[in-house]
Amino acid sequence: MLKHTLTARLGLSIGLVVAMLHNAAGAQIPSAAQQQQAAAQLAAQAQTQAQAPAPTATAPAAAPAAGMAVPPITNTYPAIPAVSTIPQVPLATRAAPPIVDSQIVQTSLASTVPVFGQTLFQGAFAQSSFQGFNPDYQVSIDDLVDVRLWGGFTLETRLLVDSQGNIFIPGVGPIHVANVRNGDLNRVVEGAVKRIYKQNVGIYVSLAAAQPVKVFVSGFVRRPGLYGANSSDSVLHFLDLAGGVDPLAGSYQDIRVLRSGNEIAKVNLYDFMLAGKLPLLQLRDGDSIFVGPLGPTVTVSGLVATPARYEISSALPLKELMTMAGANATATHVRLTHNTGDSRRAEYLTLTSDLSAVVVQPGDEVELVADRLIGEIIVQVEGEHLGRGQYVLPYNATLKDLLDTMQFSPQSLREGLQLYRLSIAARQKQVLNDMLDKLDAAVYSARSATSDEAQLRTQEAALINQFITRARQVQPKGQLILTASADPARIPLEDGDVIRIPRSNPIIAVHGEVYFPSNFVQDDKLRVKDYISMAGGPTQIGDVDKVLVMKPNGEIRMTSISGREKVESGDEVLILPKVERKTFQFSKDIVEILYQTAVAAGVVLRL
Repeated sequence: MLKHTLTARLGLSIGLVVAMLHNAAGAQIPSAAQQQQAAAQLAAQAQTQAQAPAPTATAPAAAPAAGMAVPPITNTYPAIPAVSTIPQVPLATRAAPPIVDSQIVQTSLASTVPVFGQTLFQGAFAQSSFQGFNPDYQVSIDDLVDVRLWGGFTLETRLLVDSQGNIFIPGVGPIHVANVRNGDLNRVVEGAVKRIYKQNVGIYVSLAAAQPVKVFVSGFVRRPGLYGANSSDSVLHFLDLAGGVDPLAGSYQDIRVLRSGNEIAKVNLYDFMLAGKLPLLQLRDGDSIFVGPLGPTVTVSGLVATPARYEISSALPLKELMTMAGANATATHVRLTHNTGDSRRAEYLTLTSDLSAVVVQPGDEVELVADRLIGEIIVQVEGEHLGRGQYVLPYNATLKDLLDTMQFSPQSLREGLQLYRLSIAARQKQVLNDMLDKLDAAVYSARSATSDEAQLRTQEAALINQFITRARQVQPKGQLILTASADPARIPLEDGDVIRIPRSNPIIAVHGEVYFPSNFVQDDKLRVKDYISMAGGPTQIGDVDKVLVMKPNGEIRMTSISGREKVESGDEVLILPKVERKTFQFSKDIVEILYQTAVAAGVVLRL
């Protein structure tokens, strides 16, 4: 049996290898007869190798002396036949049917959506113990009772409720007070005393301290165990001592209080979290608080105050669920997804329609959204102008419509008009983060040939990691470049756009990698090199071949320190830092990020 198994496995393995090599080289597949003959040859070789005697162990050869040549290692195993002489063994395969992604729907994972009530137990209930007594509290064994008598008979003492449920007052005798309501305690004791002292005796009785009890907390809690507290403490106190309900497995609605194996009360924490209702229970020694398993849930997300998974035992009206979650006033529609059955169904309902008959089932998903048409937009105007700071325009308004209503001042630099847009800023931030992610992945996946190179790459990775951290803090401005040839009538405005009108000012700003970043008065005779020289010249890490001239309208022109680029009023001259290609393996990626941050945010980062 072993020989047949070895033969079959050897033939199958070599057949697989040969099949891949033949397919890769485009060789012709042998016939079935040739394949059977090759398989028989392989089986005979395997049988011969299996019957061959095992090699005997020999003592290891002595190490060669210093200066002696080490003999080459030779292969004593039988030579494997050339690929061209081994026919391919065909394998019966059948392609699996393609999977259509659109037909597979993955519902929300329980671990990604918090459970309603998950933040309830944070230790606050465990830190505070309730020492007072409510009127419905029943006196128990080992409770302490303060008794005060005055008048014809004087007594002031603290008495312990004994094991028979009595307190003993000298001159009066035992009085049974166990299971008496706290509100009725004074009346019960007063009646017993009046039977002995009928006149001229005043009576005042009150509970001094509750009975200390130890209660078992079990079920789906974080730390099941036996916990001690006062009998007047609430269920929340004991649950918090046990770490609270396990949010991944425990129920906030199925909490039972057991005494001698019998259920004496059931607590629904949803009533406490939503309405502040909590039953006042008097616990005794040996009682158990059991938290049941998490029941079916429905997921609520979107425009709600408390997005979470809500536990429901059966169908629940949609309006009641939205009230529990705190629907936002800005929501207009609800997306209801039913996950019951073999197929997933969805509904899209308006909140203004009649939802009284709509119910959600366990496993459903509810999302509240704001789905309304934009009728008007608000555009903010800043800078040198004489009009309002904000304009309300139709949704399809263009930049020309805004310029026709604005009032410019004599100092307004209209050709330097700047437009900043939130959507562009978000896109620039995304592009920058993608570039940083790419650089980060490349740095930590780089390989080193030697230990010295590995140490160098480690230092390089630390520097680049600091650079990436600073670059992630850059916030792009989101400027839309308005060139001189741009037609304002073809530029639609968006809600939240900011239009900035610069002041006509003959100032040239020089910054970046210069020794003395400064502002200078524009001079038609001066060029880029002159302004950089006036700012102290480039620093040692300044790249004289990468100088940016930034126009007031956002246009950027790349030049060098010796370039003849004309510098006009309001321009900025920016020198980028130099990245040594010999020092940094990823200099190309770093240069791209430097340029991106300089263009998008006007920020120059250093390594």
